[in-house]
Parts: sequence; structure tokens; C-alpha cells
Amino acid sequence: MALTTEPFEDTSLLFFPLLRRVAGFVHAVTTRPWNMATHRGPHTELALDRRRRLCEHLGLPPANLTATEQIHSAHVLRVLPSDVGAGREGRHTAIRFADGLVCDIPHVPIMMFSADCPIVVAVDPRRRVFGAAHASWRGTVSRVAGELIRQLRQSFEVDPADLYVGICPCAGPTAYEVGEDVFRVAAARLGKVDRFFPMVESRRFFDLRTANVAQLIEAGVRADHITVAGECTISDDRFFSHRRDGAETGRFALVAGFR
Repeated sequence: MALTTEPFEDTSLLFFPLLRRVAGFVHAVTTRPWNMATHRGPHTELALDRRRRLCEHLGLPPANLTATEQIHSAHVLRVLPSDVGAGREGRHTAIRFADGLVCDIPHVPIMMFSADCPIVVAVDPRRRVFGAAHASWRGTVSRVAGELIRQLRQSFEVDPADLYVGICPCAGPTAYEVGEDVFRVAAARLGKVDRFFPMVESRRFFDLRTANVAQLIEAGVRADHITVAGECTISDDRFFSHRRDGAETGRFALVAGFR
């Protein structure tokens, strides 16, 4: 489904309607021209100020903005008090060796970056805890979405059936072309994967959305509690896209947290 779009300064923000109903929880997905990365893409010198302004807009303290290194892994960590603010000023200060975070500390915005990969965000309205993970193709075949749910259960005794989950804009089902090498790795890790790899005129594509939804449902999340953004980052030029624009493109971001 298409997400709700609202203007903000010289850009637009996107929101999951289902997640906006969770009391106290705020989130936004950014779009161009706002490059949220400090290390790559256009106008990196503006990224820190943009992060600050977005947090203030959401009612979250910019000083607490927290991010991971994002190394295309399936590692998900709990945010500790000593982690708060890590990554606020750039990747060099981010929480290392991780692609996901779970958090029960209020007023701590988590930030995840993408330029085609899905970002998965999960919220428990009853326990007021949440988590987010960057699900690159490597993370997806390593089951990072399932690991996100497992960490929420382990850290906070969450019942997956209580969770509401959004999958942010990413490459569409027949937009992310891959070779047989990726298919082989996925089959070795995930088993029967043909439904995640549609063929179009002898070309193979990785449907990252469907693969991550399957992991969430397998982990106990209710299908009717999952919202999948319909926007394709490769065909929709509101988003930065590694596949479309090259390795030096910018990054859009999810920022989320409980007030």
C-alpha cells in the first residue's frame, strides 16, 4: 500500500497509518532531496542539521538519536543506556557490527538508512517497545526480520501477535535483479525460495518484501498487522536508489521512537 505523505519544509515525509495509531509512537520515512547520510551522497554537510530538525518535528530529542553501523548482517542488539546517541553524528560513532536495534527507553529515536533495502519497523503498543532492522539481501537471507522479532521477545517478553510491523519503501518485486549466485545462497539458507525470486523474460529478481513478510509471519506476527509500503525505490525518484543512481547516491532514513 502507499504510505501517507505530508509536506515538511523543502521535502516530504511518509508515514504508516497503522503505526500512527499507536499511542506515543512517532515515526517518519524521509525522501529526497534530504540525504540523511553524513558519509555519502549529495550535501552530506546538511545531514546533521536535517537529523536535528526531523527529530524536533517528531517531538524526540535530537541528542538521543541512535543508529547502527549497518554492515548487511542479521545482528540485532538491545539499546542500552550507554548506547543512546551513538551514530547521531555519523557512521563513525554508530553502534558497530549491527543492522537492527530494539528499544524500551522512551525519548530515544532510532535511525535506519536505505537506498533500496527494506527497513523493517516493529512496535508493541502494550509494552511500549519497538525495534527496527535494515534488511539488505544479505540480511534477508540471514533472516534479520526473524531475528528482530526474536530479540523483541528475548529482551522484553513481547508476544509477536501483539506487534504492528511496517516494511518501508524498497526495491519492488520485479525491480531488484540478481544472479544465480544470490539465488543459490538464498536457497541454501532459506530452503524453498522460488516464490521470492520471480522470473521476467529469463531475468531473476529478488522480491525482498515477500521474503521479509514470510519471516515475520513465521516468527508469529499476524499477517493483518503487517503493512508493506508499495513505493518502489528504483522506479520512484523521491527516494535515493543504489541500483538506479550508483554507489555514491545518498540515503533516505526511517526515524522512530516513543515519546
